[in-house]
Amino acid sequence: MDGLAGNKKHVSPSRRGQTVFLVVMLIIPIVQWFIFWLYVNINSILMAFQTSIGEWSMVNFRTLFQDFGSPGSTINIAVKNTLRYFSTNVFVIMVLALIISYFMFRKIKGSAAFRVIFYLPGIISSVALTSVFTSFIDPNGPLGYLCKAIGITPPELFANSDTATETILFYCVWTGFGTNILLFTGAMSRVPVSVLESAKLDGASMGREVVSIVLPLIWPTISTLLILNCTSIFSASGPIFLFTKGKFETTTIGYWIFDQIYYNSSYNIVSAAGLFFTCLGVPFILLVRWLIEKVPAVEY
Repeated sequence: MDGLAGNKKHVSPSRRGQTVFLVVMLIIPIVQWFIFWLYVNINSILMAFQTSIGEWSMVNFRTLFQDFGSPGSTINIAVKNTLRYFSTNVFVIMVLALIISYFMFRKIKGSAAFRVIFYLPGIISSVALTSVFTSFIDPNGPLGYLCKAIGITPPELFANSDTATETILFYCVWTGFGTNILLFTGAMSRVPVSVLESAKLDGASMGREVVSIVLPLIWPTISTLLILNCTSIFSASGPIFLFTKGKFETTTIGYWIFDQIYYNSSYNIVSAAGLFFTCLGVPFILLVRWLIEKVPAVEY
């Protein structure tokens, strides 16, 4: 019995070192989670029910709902623009990326070059891209010279509330294919060639091949991207700061939060807005996830 007890108490130095290493490596992310996630979120929830001097009150929610009830208010414009960015990401960028990825998957002529062209905006600095884009559409830039050449007054796209948001949306579409195409082409490359050859021998058209074979087989990738997009429904945005700084009715919820914090230090109203949008977003995400899970999985 004494020998067994001695064996249980004895721990080799190497084993002790491994344990210490694992504990130290786990402490770092755990401490970060407690400080930068748990504490921050709990404190944000508490601040939503407090005034700027720490008194408990519902004034932040009253102010927020009053702003929602005012037509043309900044928060209403921000919500509308945010939903437009979300819709563009899901129904325009993802759909076009799927179509482009399929043609690349079928190895059309120049597909390798197109892969680089579409992915290039994803690896170039956003500051550089926005600068080039701003210079291009400037009334004194290439677009302005082209308009003058055909007798049209050069438009100031970023200085007009009717065109500013649409211009940024166009920029987001232009630069938003990279990651989606990379993921979709990677998923399509795993589709068994034998299945495609069998469908071709059976006389399946290109449309039938896409609908009946390719889309079901890459559905896990599509569904993952859909859920990720839905989780950011109220944070979807474009490079507002680099283009307009929220002017000309281009603000989004994300930029509105930045503006309230950076320029006005309105932490409490922002906390209330964050809690409100979270309560709206969670049921929506759960609904989307439930609908996606209704689609039968295809294994191969």
